[in-house]
Amino acid sequence: MFLPIGDDNPRERTPFVHYAILGVNVLVFLYTLALSPREKYDFFLQWAMVPEHFSVVTLFTSIYLHAGLAHLFGNMLFLWIVGDNVEDRLGHVGYFLFYHASGAAATLAFVALSQDPSIPLVGASGAISSVMGAYAVFFPNAKIRIWYWLFFLMDTVYVSAKWAVGLWFLEQLVLWKFSGGSGVAYEAHLGGLAFGVGAALVLRHFVLEPHDPAKRIVAMGEEPGEPAREFGEGSGGASEAVDEALASGKSDEAFRIFTRATGAADSEPLDEYALARLGAALFAAGSYGPAARVYDEMLRAWPEGEMSPEAAFRLGIIQSRIQQDYLRARDNLVYAHRAHPDPARRKQALDELRLIDSHLRAGLFRRKDE
Repeated sequence: MFLPIGDDNPRERTPFVHYAILGVNVLVFLYTLALSPREKYDFFLQWAMVPEHFSVVTLFTSIYLHAGLAHLFGNMLFLWIVGDNVEDRLGHVGYFLFYHASGAAATLAFVALSQDPSIPLVGASGAISSVMGAYAVFFPNAKIRIWYWLFFLMDTVYVSAKWAVGLWFLEQLVLWKFSGGSGVAYEAHLGGLAFGVGAALVLRHFVLEPHDPAKRIVAMGEEPGEPAREFGEGSGGASEAVDEALASGKSDEAFRIFTRATGAADSEPLDEYALARLGAALFAAGSYGPAARVYDEMLRAWPEGEMSPEAAFRLGIIQSRIQQDYLRARDNLVYAHRAHPDPARRKQALDELRLIDSHLRAGLFRRKDE
């Protein structure tokens, strides 16, 4: 038995539309429980999609109907895992439009491929299949947590979204071909997934801003700005020059000063806080290679500095999410997890270490907690 139970994918905004869709599905199901068998039959007949009685209205209403508790739970579990991140990527209005367009596309696929036009279609699985496809396009390396139970073995594994959704697609394709009459709308699942992947690819390439996982992770729970500190003894003019360039908004010039100052064999280390401000400015600008050089120098020159745990955390995130240098990232994040004074940062470091472990194990081996 395999069951997805969550994902490791941070988001920036509250997914109001996602929560509303989940709530409406549950409320509609509770309403149908209060109906008599005859009333429930008439209700489903009116609002479900029946291909031989095609209606534009039921393209959308059918995706809010569920035949039973297991049907509702399975659909809502999948939607709960992937929907919030897709809304985070598309925005509230964009997600609302995408979800309902996905439901309509999946329902049309069912109408076109169904061999019995008298069979009604109910359930959100077609729309959710589209959201799953979009999730795999937007976050291919995000990790889906899957609980499994095989004989006497029970544990949780991490699987990359692209592989989880890809294997699910193959499963649906096989079941559609060989399990006729099962009562499951595989046509809607396949049509929805195809629509979601196609739409997400178009949106990613032509509409949406590039996704920046490193910046999103570091920004979580972060107080804006760096603390102003006096320069330490021996910091010299280079630290002041770096700070002056940063104050003028010239992070590139500040980095050039840093490069010249650290290139000499007998150079004094730059001030810890000047390095922290320079690293933060480069990180915010998406200049991850230069930021990594600054944080690496900061950890070399100030291994026990007050700002070193944060520098190790940021460097580890760059190495993990941008450079895919997982072994070096692990060393820095272990240090951040042990030494950072902020419990939220320590938790983030631990979460990233778990993801790194899953990458190193190809995402398909048993999870081990730190």
